[in-house]
Amino acid sequence: MDFIERNKANQKMTSLRQRLLLFSKSIKRVGLAILVVGLFLAAGKQGLAQEGSWSNPVMISTNTDRSWFSDVVVDAWGQPHVVWNSGRPTEQERMDLLMYSSLTEQGWLEPKDIAVTAYGGYTIRPAIDVDSAGTLHVTFRGGITVYYTNSPLSQAWNASSWKPRKRISGAGGGSAYYSDVAVDDQDGIHVVWNESVSSGVDEKWVWVGTMKGVAVYDSRLWRSQPQAELDSREIYAIIEDDAGGQWFGTDEGVYQFDGYAWQKPGLTDLKVTCAAQDIDGRMWFGTERGVSRYDEEEEGENKWRIYTVGDGLPANTVRAIATDIRGRVWVGTEQGLASYDGQNWTNYSPQGGMFAAEVLAIATSAQGDVWVGTRNGASQYNERHWTAYTVGNGLLSNVVTSIAVAPGNVIWFGTDRGVSRFDGQEWISYTPGEGLVDGAVTALMVDSEGSVWVGTERGVSRYDGQGWEAFELPQEAAGQKITAVAEDQRVNVVCPLCADIFYSHSTDGGKSWSPPINLSNSFTGSVKPQLHLGGGGNVYVTWEEGEDWYAHQGYPTDSRFAHSPDGGNTWTDSTVFSFAQDTPQQITLGVGRPGELVVVWRLPEENRFYYQFSVDNGASWSQPKHIPGVVAKPWEHFSLDAYDAATDSAGHVHLLVLGRLFPGEKDLALIHLEWDGSEWSLPTRIYASSDPPEWPSIDVGVGNKVYATWFTRDQEHISESEKGRYKVWVSFYQADAPSQPFSPLQVQTPTLASTDLEQVSSTPEPTPTLTIEVDTSGLPPGLDTESDEVRRLCIVLSPVALVLLVIVFLRFISPRLRG
Repeated sequence: MDFIERNKANQKMTSLRQRLLLFSKSIKRVGLAILVVGLFLAAGKQGLAQEGSWSNPVMISTNTDRSWFSDVVVDAWGQPHVVWNSGRPTEQERMDLLMYSSLTEQGWLEPKDIAVTAYGGYTIRPAIDVDSAGTLHVTFRGGITVYYTNSPLSQAWNASSWKPRKRISGAGGGSAYYSDVAVDDQDGIHVVWNESVSSGVDEKWVWVGTMKGVAVYDSRLWRSQPQAELDSREIYAIIEDDAGGQWFGTDEGVYQFDGYAWQKPGLTDLKVTCAAQDIDGRMWFGTERGVSRYDEEEEGENKWRIYTVGDGLPANTVRAIATDIRGRVWVGTEQGLASYDGQNWTNYSPQGGMFAAEVLAIATSAQGDVWVGTRNGASQYNERHWTAYTVGNGLLSNVVTSIAVAPGNVIWFGTDRGVSRFDGQEWISYTPGEGLVDGAVTALMVDSEGSVWVGTERGVSRYDGQGWEAFELPQEAAGQKITAVAEDQRVNVVCPLCADIFYSHSTDGGKSWSPPINLSNSFTGSVKPQLHLGGGGNVYVTWEEGEDWYAHQGYPTDSRFAHSPDGGNTWTDSTVFSFAQDTPQQITLGVGRPGELVVVWRLPEENRFYYQFSVDNGASWSQPKHIPGVVAKPWEHFSLDAYDAATDSAGHVHLLVLGRLFPGEKDLALIHLEWDGSEWSLPTRIYASSDPPEWPSIDVGVGNKVYATWFTRDQEHISESEKGRYKVWVSFYQADAPSQPFSPLQVQTPTLASTDLEQVSSTPEPTPTLTIEVDTSGLPPGLDTESDEVRRLCIVLSPVALVLLVIVFLRFISPRLRG
């Protein structure tokens, strides 16, 4: 009996041991699974944000108000220098301080106002760089002018060490705004800025159409039209409507530009050869398939009305069109002339008195006369009879390609040999011998000042009543056949305050500067130029086209890149970055290994970043690709955003953008990514706050010391600069790249930054060695720092640690259970 009882007890104990062992194994498996998941999450967390890589942000704008638009440079000794624009707390209307600070062994210097800018005006968007001799070079905007100044960095904390400001802008004669500066390895100083080139809305501009787009003359210089809509299009007609909008007849239909947006209202598959506007404001276009009338007042498909031979035209191939003072529309075709009075068409032919059937040109006078050009001479119709004019009467040639009427009822005729002028009594002719750029005349226009513009097979000439002037067109239009000339009498619709990008350089430390070069030559608004340098004299400039926050006149069109291989002396044509869905904006450039470039941009209506790379100094670019793992901030029409990039000694590009790591995150973040020449790293969140960061800048010194700066403005006053609490921040990152040798820099004893109670409450104590300590960031509530993320990661992994303890305990008791 005792044996049986003991056997049952042993069986129960064995069963219990087996259950405990089974439970132990299960716990081990679950623990191992949790451990793997936890380590995966930890690795993912580390990979996604690379926690601990960037230092706690330090606010350096300690003694000023409304501090924003900062820039940073790291010198050859590893010391960062930061400049920014600020205002005066006691004078709410003043934002004319150019502030400077630097990090020394004792800490960040007390910010100093280092330059006289423009009293009572604005100092905006300063830029800074340093040369090998230890001189800091700064550009800034004061009032409406871009200035330059410099100082030895060993004395830069002393405002009196900075040279008196030197004006850089002025090439365009208008307001200058953005600027950037860079110093090459030969200590050459390179500067870019944007500056408006039109001083007011009363100027008269001249449009010129060619077989490869259009150009415009703004009374001082010629500029190419950068719109993708007209790029490489054959332009046959240009006319300004009563509202000041421009209409372009091309080989692929009609384009309309109202000063802010382009439209293609119709005729997309037709070659439009001529255009006119009638007395009721309707637009008429001649094509190879008849005449098309466009009425904006009509609805839907009724806007367009087409007239052909079936309606009364002599032929469907239309060569010329004009309207007269009686409201009639005159149409010239290859087989005769017709007029339309709103109800009926009337045809005119050689049998009726007109000189020839094939019409090449039509013009009407204020007296009601109709002038017609043909291959056999010119004809005049005065409502009663026709009068013929040929070489025998005084014409230079019988092939009359164009006609224009000047004040005083003076008629100008363009021919295949030159131009003839007829005042009703006397004939005068002009050929290339008298000043025409070419004899084969293709277009005529008399502007509002009475000057005669002559388009030819080889360029443009102007006659002002005293003599002839031949114009040198932009490179894109040089040597092109001129197909149309028209005056723009309402320049306000084509963004007169928008600016071009200008470049200049100095080889003597800023004492003298090369003549400015216009890199953009556009009128849609060129803004936010960024300047980057490569070895061997390579200079690169990027900018945005169309979006002008300052002038509120532009609209996004594209982003651009220009390259100089010889230190800024000569430049390539600008490269246009375009995209099928939208217009690339907020472009920045990274310069990697020799010849390797990468550009990053975003689309206004899509919260993605895209990149394109080049291995031949920008001669060709890869197709756009999406940068994964980061979400761009929502687009703002008048956006202050800009991104920046810098390169370490390994040739890796460090990029700063503004966005979020995940969709739906509340706070906007400053994010860092690294490009190794073939792929991007996972993004790092440097800073995130309810007060959004803006306008980041980055630089690398001694090969691997990376510094970033940016400003924040409180959400409450995001659009009220005069009330905003704006602050400038700096953070540090040690790149995984070789350190470049340097020798200690001898500096004078600095003045440390102010430590008033308000600033101490929101700013960690600055030190030369910027490290991360958990739970000691001292930053404002809501700020996402590396310390916060480390603490959260510990909390997430705490269950894993508990499971591991259970496993160890069970491992310890398992032998006892078996025994």
